[in-house]
Amino acid sequence: MLSVTLAAAIAAQTPLPAGLAAFIRDEKLIRYRHALADLNGDGRPEALVYAMASHEGNGRGDLCGSGGCDLYVLSLTPTGYHLVSHISITRPPIRVLPSVSHGWHDLAVLVSGGGITNRYQARLRFDGKGYPTNPTVSPALPAKGAARGRIVIAAPPR
Repeated sequence: MLSVTLAAAIAAQTPLPAGLAAFIRDEKLIRYRHALADLNGDGRPEALVYAMASHEGNGRGDLCGSGGCDLYVLSLTPTGYHLVSHISITRPPIRVLPSVSHGWHDLAVLVSGGGITNRYQARLRFDGKGYPTNPTVSPALPAKGAARGRIVIAAPPR
């Protein structure tokens, strides 16, 4: 069972775990959404951070391009969260899939924009070290059955 904590509009009301707050501070993120989910079955939640803007970009979407924004996957260690993967050009919904690769749940992200004419969900498999850094190229694959995955970061309302 996946335990998930979602943050969107209520982020200010929900305190971040200390290690995650440190990562967000160090990266100077000011527009982001996050979720906590145990991706590797160790009983401790990994953090997924969908980053849209940093203080350095004056909050103007500097972490996004026409294909989407950055997604960070962080693992909890005794000293805090450390970076597992930095995935570019992602769009929500971000899903945790029931399938597992090298002991970690696969992820699915929406791929659209940036020249992609037919949007699709890309499946990101953990390779033993991290997730693919770009969902539009191999080894990322179109996701089959992504709808079965659990949405941890939802698409914003239109």
